[in-house]
Amino acid sequence: MILAAIQLDTVAMEVNANVHKALHWTQTAFENGAKYVFLHEGLTADYAPDPVKYGRALESVEVFGFAMLAKRYGGFVALGLNEVYKGAPYISCVYLDGNGVIDVYRKSYLWSLPDRDDYIGYIHGYRQELGILGHGDGPRNIRVGDLLIGSLICADGNNPKAWEPFRKEPPDIVFYQNNRGNVDEARNPDFCREINRPMVCTNRVGFSYYHFQLGGTRFIRRDGTIAVAANTEGKEQAIYARWQDL
Repeated sequence: MILAAIQLDTVAMEVNANVHKALHWTQTAFENGAKYVFLHEGLTADYAPDPVKYGRALESVEVFGFAMLAKRYGGFVALGLNEVYKGAPYISCVYLDGNGVIDVYRKSYLWSLPDRDDYIGYIHGYRQELGILGHGDGPRNIRVGDLLIGSLICADGNNPKAWEPFRKEPPDIVFYQNNRGNVDEARNPDFCREINRPMVCTNRVGFSYYHFQLGGTRFIRRDGTIAVAANTEGKEQAIYARWQDL
């Protein structure tokens, strides 16, 4: 079984273009033999001044497109969705198969910008989440096809509570979605060794306002070694790993 992880340069608020690009890369991953395709956090709209306006519901045409790809190739997609649910915006990871939405995990431990008097949204990016976005009920395991996947998103990983569910019930693999500078952190391989499970970390690349995202998407084996890693030079890339190698 082959797993794919993709890092893309998406553009804030350009939902149609971002989805079109991601569909193309996802299709290519399936055609290269992937059974599971993992995409990065906030792929559809990045960070926007009006997250409700640029968010999309689970029933949207954007989400439907990924489900149709999953149906065509008999696979699964983990989509980083800027979601609107019951009128509130969320940062979400949506798991899809050919029948549509399997489940959705909503980011739970939200990011708060440090206090600064010189903060200007259109320059520094609209990355203040706390008090603006809705939040989930904490990271958890989700059954996706043959795999039990432990889901957490970006700032979740900064809170020790976020990792506890996976200590109590280790999943088959941990999926750590990101949209930030890079994901090359010692805590990730350390945690793989601790629970004896692999991890896939995705991250975006390119510009998000004044931020330059470097990528570093990677598959980490259960022993903490790197199975395969994407570039950390801010370039778009898809990487692949065989399940038996993790």
